[in-house]
Amino acid sequence: MRGHRDLTLACLAAILCAAMAVAVPVEIVRILAAVPLALFLPGYATLAVAFGARRPPTPTLLVASVGTSLSVLALSGLLLDLLPGGIETLTWAILLLALVLACCRGAALRRGPGRRAGPRLRVPRLARRDLGLLVAAAAIATAAFVLAQTPLPAGKATGFTALWMLPGAGERSVEVGVVSSEHDRRDYLLRLEGVRGQAPRSSRFGLEPGEEKTFRLPVSRGTAAHPTRVTASLYQVSEPGHLYRRVVSWMPRKKGLP
Repeated sequence: MRGHRDLTLACLAAILCAAMAVAVPVEIVRILAAVPLALFLPGYATLAVAFGARRPPTPTLLVASVGTSLSVLALSGLLLDLLPGGIETLTWAILLLALVLACCRGAALRRGPGRRAGPRLRVPRLARRDLGLLVAAAAIATAAFVLAQTPLPAGKATGFTALWMLPGAGERSVEVGVVSSEHDRRDYLLRLEGVRGQAPRSSRFGLEPGEEKTFRLPVSRGTAAHPTRVTASLYQVSEPGHLYRRVVSWMPRKKGLP
């Protein structure tokens, strides 16, 4: 992109910001590097390839770059959600960097060779009111981005644990699952009644917040007269005498019986 100073600077800034957002271990530095990469550079590069050599006024370009960047972020999130890697810092950085580089290259081709500097960014002369609004908008956008990347405490939120049971793939088994949405690690005791041989079966395990554990257990099929009741009871190890969750299912009678 020789001869197009603004496009060269945009590419260098995107590379630097992407590297810092991914590699720097200091969280505040990563966030500050991600702000221009997410809120300005994609929009500027997209507008550069859209307008070519017909550059709009600088105030319009600045505002439009922020708005276009927000649109790019929304569409990029939908795209990343469909990919195997999902929405992560690395995938965000790679996608935005690739977009900026590709758009800058396209803008350079549209402007044509032999133009020494192409359109340059110049500091516009703004009235105090307009300058104040621009600074306030930039501060609000930056604060919103930082707030979106910062996990907030939820001390008053109530944790819970889900217990479920479904028929297994085989005719004589059930699947029992436990999902933890608690605030910390919990140890559980799962008791299943209706196991083959009629003796209760117990399993002890621990779950971190967000983890799930699934069991596939064999059960005895119903008799000629009655189906078999299968009961899964969940206890917390810290309170073994207090029933925490319970689900009940029924195994049907043996096939071929009236």
